[in-house]
Amino acid sequence: MPVDAGTPAASGASGSKKKLGILAAAVVAVLVIVGVVVAVVANRTDNSPEGQVKRAISTYTDALASGDLEQLRGITCGAQHDFYQNISAEQFAGVYQTSKEQKSIPVVKSVDAIRITGETAMAQATVYTEADPSKQSARTFDLQNTDGGWKVCDPANAAG
Repeated sequence: MPVDAGTPAASGASGSKKKLGILAAAVVAVLVIVGVVVAVVANRTDNSPEGQVKRAISTYTDALASGDLEQLRGITCGAQHDFYQNISAEQFAGVYQTSKEQKSIPVVKSVDAIRITGETAMAQATVYTEADPSKQSARTFDLQNTDGGWKVCDPANAAG
């Protein structure tokens, strides 16, 4: 006897297919999330000198983006460190607010090359600003390996 589309057996079969589709989509979503987490963790646990340099640049640019003066003082050295050390919190807040309003804080799209020579490093990165994300440019970060780890020491290109 053929099953009529209006019978409970037919609607149960389509309900099962929906549940199976939802379950498959959930599994795919979980796999994507796991992949992203693994990639992030792998990047953070990369203890190679290159990985450490990338983390220093990321810490620096994250501090610029969030206006974290204390973090900037801790991740910089040389004249750039002196700048952040000597600016008052109120002055920095004003500079940060203006930079935020103008959307001029650099965002690192990628770190393209790193050259480490002894206790110094140069990293070539592709950056843009929120004011014009399509306008990307090359930026060189100079770093110094100190007792506290790698620090960004490039006063010529200091932002913030």
